Amino acid sequence: MDILNGITGCLRAVLYLTLFIMVPIFIIWLFTHLLAKQKSKIIKHKNFSLVLMIFGWIILFIAGISYLKNLSSRYSSDSSSVADGFTIETYKVKLNVNENNVVDVTEMITVDFYETGHHGIYKFVPGLLEYTGKDGNTTSRISEVQNLKAEDEKYSIDTVNGKDRIKIGSPDETLDTGLKTYTITYQYDMGEDPFEGFDEFIFHAYGDYWGTRINDASLEITMPKTIDENSITFFADKYRSEDITPYVDYYVSGNTLYANLSSDYDLENSLTVDIELPEGYFVGAKSNYGYLSLTLCLLVIIFAIIAFIKWLIYGKDYNKRYDKKAIKFYPPEGYDSADIGYIYKSDSGIRLVISIIIELASKGFIEIDELEDKKEIKITNLCSTDINKAINRKIKITKLKEADNSADEKLMNSLFEGNSTSCVINEDFDDFYANTKQLVEKGYIRINSDTINNYTQEELDEKANQIKEKAFRGKPEMTSNEEIIYNQLFANSDVITLSEGRTLHMDFNKLIENLQKELDDKINDTASYINMAIVSVMFFIGVCYFSYAFCVFEDLDPKFNFIYLLAFISLIVIFIFIILMKRKNKYGEQIIAEIDGFANYLETVSEEQVKKLVKDNPKYFYDILPYAYVLGCSKIWIGKFKNISISRLDKGNFDYYNYYSFNNLSNSIHSTSSSSSSSCGGGCSSCGGGCSSCGGGGSW
Repeated sequence: MDILNGITGCLRAVLYLTLFIMVPIFIIWLFTHLLAKQKSKIIKHKNFSLVLMIFGWIILFIAGISYLKNLSSRYSSDSSSVADGFTIETYKVKLNVNENNVVDVTEMITVDFYETGHHGIYKFVPGLLEYTGKDGNTTSRISEVQNLKAEDEKYSIDTVNGKDRIKIGSPDETLDTGLKTYTITYQYDMGEDPFEGFDEFIFHAYGDYWGTRINDASLEITMPKTIDENSITFFADKYRSEDITPYVDYYVSGNTLYANLSSDYDLENSLTVDIELPEGYFVGAKSNYGYLSLTLCLLVIIFAIIAFIKWLIYGKDYNKRYDKKAIKFYPPEGYDSADIGYIYKSDSGIRLVISIIIELASKGFIEIDELEDKKEIKITNLCSTDINKAINRKIKITKLKEADNSADEKLMNSLFEGNSTSCVINEDFDDFYANTKQLVEKGYIRINSDTINNYTQEELDEKANQIKEKAFRGKPEMTSNEEIIYNQLFANSDVITLSEGRTLHMDFNKLIENLQKELDDKINDTASYINMAIVSVMFFIGVCYFSYAFCVFEDLDPKFNFIYLLAFISLIVIFIFIILMKRKNKYGEQIIAEIDGFANYLETVSEEQVKKLVKDNPKYFYDILPYAYVLGCSKIWIGKFKNISISRLDKGNFDYYNYYSFNNLSNSIHSTSSSSSSSCGGGCSSCGGGCSSCGGGGSW
């Protein structure tokens, strides 16, 4: 049997080694190999890392809640538990303690069933319990329960929340009222004595939540060597806080302790016997602690070390070789204000949209007006390319008859005023055709003419090209970010009131998607993002390892509980290095340095220097304003022109010299956006059913 147990243990060790070490190593290797083939997809790596981090913290949160629930039940008794139709008349516990701290237990329980309908009783025998020694230190100890059975009775054994439970009786039979005696036997391997400088035998007898008084409680303990009668103490709890030795009649004969609880004491909770023994009393006891929790925690710590090494190699910023204080009169060439805001401040909000709107106005593409005491912002397209407007398109229709249903009648009334039988459509042409198709088919209306039909498709295309060329003649080329905002602003009309632009919030996503596409691979270090994703995998695996070690296996020797703390700190370290892992490439660092120099210039430039630049470029104030806005320097920049005369934009009445006008613009866009759119299980000392117990049971 010992050889078979040894082989089984080796196979289990190989299985755990494969599951918890080799499989994750293979996953990380495979993931690294796959990422190496997708070097141009930084945003996917970033999103992947974010998802893993979120799921990792969710798992940690669930594990923490489960642990606190188990901890709460561990330190509280279920005083509300009431026995259902039975009392315990006698409860005799016999313990035969071996020199290796293995205890042969026999429990004889006489139950008086005063109600019918019972099948029998059940009893918990937990493997993880807390013991408080004479030094006042409480420690969790793992015990092995073996050969659990009931003599001369039908029984079954299952596990509830990590505790062995024996159910005695048959589900097909019920008991008569009266007395019934049950004998339960099992072997309790309590493992190595955990106390330093002394040995101590502590046993929680009876259990603490039977829910009824135990009328005749007795205890017989046979120790392997002599014991001192004066070293014996009895407690009514598991933590030595309620000494009830005066209520126990006991004596020692040879190596055996005989004890009976006095009838003057009502025993409704656990009775703990504590025998203080000299160091070395127990010999040959084995350790019941395993290595799974230790191994998993050490792996988490190793992951943290690997994360640090990867950060040193792939995540630590390059040595700064660029002078960030060098004065730059203009932003880096080829970048608009949204680019600068995204690169420098990782901004992804309305600020970028506002900077592009200001930029479009500065370049002459749009006109901005403040309406209604500056609470509304109207934007007009100065480069309209609407072919319908250019050819003065009109659709003439005639009413033929009244509609015969309410839906069609409502639509007809929206077309024809009063008793009129004809009307002219001069806008929203696509919507008109889509909505009135059924009216034409049913013979309610007739389309007499559409002036667009006076032109061939070639003539329309030529006309459109002429309109576009004329509209943008003499103006600078739009950037891709400017095109996105411009097209979205005037998707439906050449004039838009921002607070009524119900789809304008879509600009944010489209703009950010474009910035990510254009800039992420250009200025960021791809290798750092790949390794950020790899470290995120390690973080997620580490969270799973820690949760299993701390909440499920719980087989770590209490002397090494600090390993749990180190593992948790390691998870925090890994998380921090995920955040720190991303970095700019050398080109990106150079751009950052240039932006720094430009921002420094905006804050420190003298009035005399500004005057010189304005003399060379009369639109200098407006060209720089969008960049100053995204860099957070617009108020300072506007202040530089307090005493400088410059030509004002003659398109719209928007006050570019008033910092608070930008707040109105921001508020208008904000109003646009707002109108749119287990438990860990196993091992803990609670015995299920909401009870915290060293044992105990009930009827069923």
